[in-house]
Amino acid sequence: MNSSLVNRNKPDETTVLALCEIASRYGTPAYAFDVRRLRSQVEKLRSALPSEVEILYSLKSNASLGICDVLADCGIGADVASAGELATAVAAEFPADRIFVAGPFKLPETITQLRETPEAIVSIDSLSELQWLSDQRIANSAVLRLRPDFGSCAVVPAGSESRFGFTCDELQRCQEYLPSSNIDVIGFHVFAGSQVLDAEKLNEQLRLALDLSLRAAETLGIEPTYINLGGGFGVPYAPDDEAFDLVRVGDELAKLAERAAPARIVLELGRYLVAEAGWYLTSVVGHQTFQGRPAVIVDGGVHQRADMCGLCLRSNQNAPLVLGGDSSPLTPTDVLGCLSLPDDVMLEASPLPALAAGTALAFGNAGAYGMWSSPALFHGSPLPAEAAFDGSEIYLMRDRKPAASILDDQHHVTQKTVTTPA
Repeated sequence: MNSSLVNRNKPDETTVLALCEIASRYGTPAYAFDVRRLRSQVEKLRSALPSEVEILYSLKSNASLGICDVLADCGIGADVASAGELATAVAAEFPADRIFVAGPFKLPETITQLRETPEAIVSIDSLSELQWLSDQRIANSAVLRLRPDFGSCAVVPAGSESRFGFTCDELQRCQEYLPSSNIDVIGFHVFAGSQVLDAEKLNEQLRLALDLSLRAAETLGIEPTYINLGGGFGVPYAPDDEAFDLVRVGDELAKLAERAAPARIVLELGRYLVAEAGWYLTSVVGHQTFQGRPAVIVDGGVHQRADMCGLCLRSNQNAPLVLGGDSSPLTPTDVLGCLSLPDDVMLEASPLPALAAGTALAFGNAGAYGMWSSPALFHGSPLPAEAAFDGSEIYLMRDRKPAASILDDQHHVTQKTVTTPA
């Protein structure tokens, strides 16, 4: 099968063949994940970061069980923010003492799971939650999430204007409550934002997060043993994006680890681990024009690609890999999704060859914040297939559902009378 790629990130032939096979075997739309790339991202982190820094995989970026299986097998921990993510982390066999449970409030189902996983560490977001968890008498050690008192340069910021974490004033009130609580506070949690490509700006974000944590420790009179500095490591989506300088961040983290000792520094990383391992596969079903340019309509759409929102990927991403394409001249072409939604535009003016109906397109860098954070049920859409490939080996992670599956687990409100012919 022929393939053409019109961007700088041409995959190897093994990847191309695996993507072709997944599209053929399971149909489109579908997600495909490169297991080799997942493992290499973990190894890249281990080689550049100091050994004192612990890595957690943030399931909010992609909670597919198969992805979690691979990353748990790589020996890293898990950062979860819901009962569903916690259940997935346990099923994937992340070590219980390396599961970090965050989120603005822990609902009763999560409390039940925490009782069953007492080694997991809990991040507490507010005084209200601290009081609630104390009343529940859970045995888990905890950290207090601190609201950054500094700005964030992240594309998705969570700085001083964030809704999450204790402010300095609230920390003073917390000081009054802690002695009578049943919670063992062992440290702090600061997250200032994600998708930062500038290593020096990220280093500043990490430094300020540690400064804030050490000041909080002094305020509360505790010696922390666990400090989660968040993450934010960016990945290059656009053709002119610079690669993230991991070595430079590793050098800074070595200094921060020395300052924080004996507390261990923890990072929660999602996008950096999985984004570049993922491909979104969709097929051409028709032709159209858009803003004076030729366009194709595909069987996928933005309802399965939430990662496009907020990153301007519609006009600023690499061209897709064309599976089975020809060598015709490249023409600025738009890729339009299948939804009755004006904003369902996946790509604008991308240099593409002539695309016949049935041609599959593979969008790269699609492993993070894709289907798992999407309005996937829009238009009553069934979920796409998910598959993983490890070299030439292919593993089905989730079947592509038929259209009628949207009715599963739904019930009539009124009694329907079935009329049979006389």
